[in-house]
Amino acid sequence: MKIEGYQLEKTDTNCPYLENRIFTSNNLILNSFDEEGLETLLSKGYRHFGEYFYRPECNRCTECHPIRIPVKLFNFSRSEKRVITKNAHFTVIIIDKPVADKSYFNLYKDHKKRFKEKDVETYDNWISSFFSKFDSNKLMEIKDGDILVGVTHLDVTSSIVSAVYCYWNEKYAFYSPGKFSILKGIQYAIETGAEYYYLGYYIKDNKHMSYKANYRPNQILEGGAWK
Repeated sequence: MKIEGYQLEKTDTNCPYLENRIFTSNNLILNSFDEEGLETLLSKGYRHFGEYFYRPECNRCTECHPIRIPVKLFNFSRSEKRVITKNAHFTVIIIDKPVADKSYFNLYKDHKKRFKEKDVETYDNWISSFFSKFDSNKLMEIKDGDILVGVTHLDVTSSIVSAVYCYWNEKYAFYSPGKFSILKGIQYAIETGAEYYYLGYYIKDNKHMSYKANYRPNQILEGGAWK
């Protein structure tokens, strides 16, 4: 296993997920890793943006649960199959070595408005967050003709697919593009023979994070063990 980088000091910030709480983060900067290294980090609850890896280690709160889907046990429900059928006219491609594009960035900025965030990172910071040098870095692009419908940044190894971040076109809300992106990601994981599809953090009391429990069966990391 290869993981090369260095440990940063823990940080305390206002929680980005729940109001009136402090978010304590264990932080790493990684220069390189192999497949086993990335899989180990994800299995221990780390997430990342570019070279920056983090894991919540809050003293008085344990609401952030890493969640993953054992894709070999996953069966698409009737409603999930309907979503896939409704979006069958979209073009979905996986880009192995994605390159930053202003059309992606503009969609990302528009999507961020849903969360009423006042500050959105600059174009350069966005690039460093989502277009890393790592071989695991992939991108799923969804289009309706020439119109960009959705983008999902992925980490992919021979054993896992991890959704780093997803954003989509609000004008296509009728088609449930967020749900469609997850379902296509799961399909991709199944097709590539992966064992798990990682969905990030499940947080019961955050409406933007609680939906992840709807994809079943799933496992959450609790007390250092996947359950």
